[in-house]
Amino acid sequence: MSISIPGSSSTPSLTMAKNPERTRPAASISSSEDPVARTTPVALSGKALLMSRLFAGHAQEPAVTHPSKWLEAVDPIPFLTINDRKLLADVYQFANDEGADLAYVDNLACGLAYYRVDDNGRRILPQSPGTSFDREGHEVTYLFTEKNATTAARILQSDGFKSTQLDTGFLRHALDARYSALTYLNFEFVEQVVNKFSSVGATSDDFGGCFSHFQPNQKNWIKHLSTEVYDVKTRLPLSKTSVSEKPAGADESMSAATTGSSESVSMTLREAIKKYLEENALPTLFETLMRFRR
Repeated sequence: MSISIPGSSSTPSLTMAKNPERTRPAASISSSEDPVARTTPVALSGKALLMSRLFAGHAQEPAVTHPSKWLEAVDPIPFLTINDRKLLADVYQFANDEGADLAYVDNLACGLAYYRVDDNGRRILPQSPGTSFDREGHEVTYLFTEKNATTAARILQSDGFKSTQLDTGFLRHALDARYSALTYLNFEFVEQVVNKFSSVGATSDDFGGCFSHFQPNQKNWIKHLSTEVYDVKTRLPLSKTSVSEKPAGADESMSAATTGSSESVSMTLREAIKKYLEENALPTLFETLMRFRR
């Protein structure tokens, strides 16, 4: 468990980097396990596949839902734009023709839909230092796995990225660990889609074999804990909150000065008392009692 400390922004619709459960793809049926996909001899169009996979139960395609700070989406899929749906229909068609598991396309559709729900990612605050800690006070940071980090960099630097039909704003957001480290998106499949639907127009030779069976809920991140322990309130390391910064040797000189000053005051008071007693003899008990009687 980690404790997140929001920034000073007063905008209620902004949220921190997504919780793993928040980014989990909607439950989808692997096409290799779908009895309809296995038994039907009818070739379905991309649009028909999109309707059956994403809008099951709808007689017509639902209208596009637009993000609102007052609306918490139960189902993110209706937030997909018209262009999103057209491209996804083409991706379903291509994946189906190549014998790939259509759950990979479901996974991509869900990631894109949540991006739309979050107002094209504007509602997601990036990870930043001093905002997330565990119960012991260790700072928590989430990173892509080494494999995913390499794939993300390769996609963003590719020729396909420059001309892909897939929204590049979504790609920049989804492939940036500051915003989307807690992701279930399959980066290898995304890379193939980026290249296929771009001026590159090519995919791996064994596309269908590489993506023949979708494995759901694959964690693509690493949780990193700092070695230092922090005071969550001040966001400073505990070693610095208990000791203020002072020049070298300042403690020794301060201690010596304090001791010397104390001794000086003490000697001065002792000498004053001694001098008073030398000049003024102490009254006897009889003299003291007589003074009270007066």
